[in-house]
Amino acid sequence: MWRLLALRPSWPSPEAEGPAPSDPEGFRPLEAPWEARRAEALPWPEPLYFVDGREREEALLAQGERLALLGCVAAGVVAHQGGRMALLSYAVRRVGVGLSEPLWVGELLYEPVEAQGADYASLREGLSRAREALEGEVAAGLSGGLLVVDGPVRLLRPGPLLGYIKTHWARYLPGPEEALLYALRPGERTPAFRVRRKGMELASWYLRLPLPPEGLRPPQAGLLRVETPLSGPFSELADLSLSLFPLLASHPMKDPRAPQNLVPVGALERELARRMGSPEVVGRLLAKHLGGG
Repeated sequence: MWRLLALRPSWPSPEAEGPAPSDPEGFRPLEAPWEARRAEALPWPEPLYFVDGREREEALLAQGERLALLGCVAAGVVAHQGGRMALLSYAVRRVGVGLSEPLWVGELLYEPVEAQGADYASLREGLSRAREALEGEVAAGLSGGLLVVDGPVRLLRPGPLLGYIKTHWARYLPGPEEALLYALRPGERTPAFRVRRKGMELASWYLRLPLPPEGLRPPQAGLLRVETPLSGPFSELADLSLSLFPLLASHPMKDPRAPQNLVPVGALERELARRMGSPEVVGRLLAKHLGGG
């Protein structure tokens, strides 16, 4: 029988985009010269899709020396079309990473997910893979338009695709080229450069979002790194991104992760969190059935 070791063992959940390997030595520019770029305003493609997901660790269980991590993953799609932004679809799933069979806890069903290892870190990786798989499922039925995903590009589709990264754990640029990041003004971007990750060939660039109110800021404030498959029209998409992301930037009065947490993505995250259920209620249920509470 499984017994409860801890509720919400790493609350709050980690950011989707964690540390990544740095590779400034493998730098290869795709556009020249290496200087700040601006572009004429371009119309947004329609439909314009935004896909994002959330993950939440809910309980760590033990059965002898075995561990299992119960969690909840959610993913959804927001679409902009005809001047309106609307929730298009979503999915919520409870999973038990390390379980070998489904586990009912009261009215909650945790579906088994295979873990690559038996330690806690491996279980957490399994939960992230479950979220990524769900994001892929909700994105699979989208056709036409432009798809924007919160985080690195992990999936491929026939149409254009942009991923954007809000935090910058890894260095991609050598020192001389990196200096351009700190000179970018709002609405400007760097030239594109190549990124290789897990067998994927990508084009990437940095852009600067508006930073209201004006004032002294850390050098990385308002920076987004954007990427797209290298096989696509990356220069056109890089110019389009300057007409897209600055207008979708959030304001610090409404979002503590402003301006990088885009307005439609922030709204989608809040909706997914609501549909995942109250963590306090879930915690009480788990404690009642697994911890004798």
